[in-house]
Amino acid sequence: MTPAPLRLLCRVWFGATLAVACLLLGAATRVLHLLPISLELSEDLSVSTAAVLFRLMLRVNPQIRVINTAREADWDRLAACSPAMILMNHTSFFDFFLFTALLPPRFVRRAHVRTVMSASIAQLPFLGRSIGDHAGSFKVYFQAKGAGFGKGDASDFSVDRARQEAETARMEAHIKRRGVLAFCPEGGMNKTPSERLNPFRRGSFAQAAKYSTPIWGAALHGSTAAWPRDALLGGDPSTVALSLEQLTLLPPPVATATAADLAEACQEAMQRQVDRLATLARGGARTEGGATRARAS
Repeated sequence: MTPAPLRLLCRVWFGATLAVACLLLGAATRVLHLLPISLELSEDLSVSTAAVLFRLMLRVNPQIRVINTAREADWDRLAACSPAMILMNHTSFFDFFLFTALLPPRFVRRAHVRTVMSASIAQLPFLGRSIGDHAGSFKVYFQAKGAGFGKGDASDFSVDRARQEAETARMEAHIKRRGVLAFCPEGGMNKTPSERLNPFRRGSFAQAAKYSTPIWGAALHGSTAAWPRDALLGGDPSTVALSLEQLTLLPPPVATATAADLAEACQEAMQRQVDRLATLARGGARTEGGATRARAS
């Protein structure tokens, strides 16, 4: 149990480093957006910049121990089989920063990874544009107030179909260009992550079924310890972890699967992945990939 004064000190330091990282990211992406370069390159550089800055932020917060079992070879295999999709379990605001921090910039530039997020996130002051439009993120226009990424108390995930059509067309164009999509298939924060993953939304797998894209899982562990759901700010002493595994193979069988088939199969596979990662993190063991602190390289 962390003493309250130490926890407060950790949160203040984490908040300060997070603010600096966000300010630098906001300035950097605005400059990149103005450069005479292609939109795709500008977005790749924006995502890569976010990865480096958030990784540096974690390095100067040693109270958060990071176990990263994903090897460079794993990311290379993912890029080689693109277009592909990356699924993330979602339990805390910290998930976004952890996942982004552990993205290798080389992978971002090679696979053109883009995130699917609630349109409300892209409207955040200053940071919203950097992680939204400037990063090429795809928006989900939820009809219910509070639905989607970071809004875990909502259960209504219906979308504004008229506004969503344009984003769906953009996603499909991205897939056709052999890009990678990263999203949270649970739709919102899981309030009971210690039990099981929330049901995966079938609509999230429509493009995967249509284009027979391989699906990978980026399992995250410990985010609620680093940033509790009911806390305005994170930074608590904790151990967080990430693993990367392929959940579905190249077609077949993906080529004949429906969105419902994929959602069910991926949830079962990712539940096993999350359970293995939790066991690893609690035991502090090393894997073949190596459990290491996040690095900025």
